[in-house]
Amino acid sequence: MFSKLKKVLLHSGYQVILTRNISKHEPKAIACGVKGYILPDNLKIFINKSFGVNDRVITLIHELLHEIHPSKSEYQIDKLSNKIFNDLNVSQLGFLQFFVMTPIEIHSMLKSNQLAY
Repeated sequence: MFSKLKKVLLHSGYQVILTRNISKHEPKAIACGVKGYILPDNLKIFINKSFGVNDRVITLIHELLHEIHPSKSEYQIDKLSNKIFNDLNVSQLGFLQFFVMTPIEIHSMLKSNQLAY
């Protein structure tokens, strides 16, 4: 499944946007606990950067799964995204972390040698 996620992420044209205010970009996302949102028509995925890096990775997986499996329920997507996250190897996790980290976070983790690679 990781290869499908990677393919969509790299070849679909989606832009991953880190933001603190999801509802500013999408009025439907009114709940303050929203972690992410996908806008397929605009090729944008918004990720709430207020959450930790691994939560952002799970959110990215979740939003990409909406693109891959549009007919699945929110519950099914949640369950599958958590399973995929738990099955990631270190290299796959590092790849996805890159898309959901700010430049400062990447620099800091590389400097302290904590980034999964």
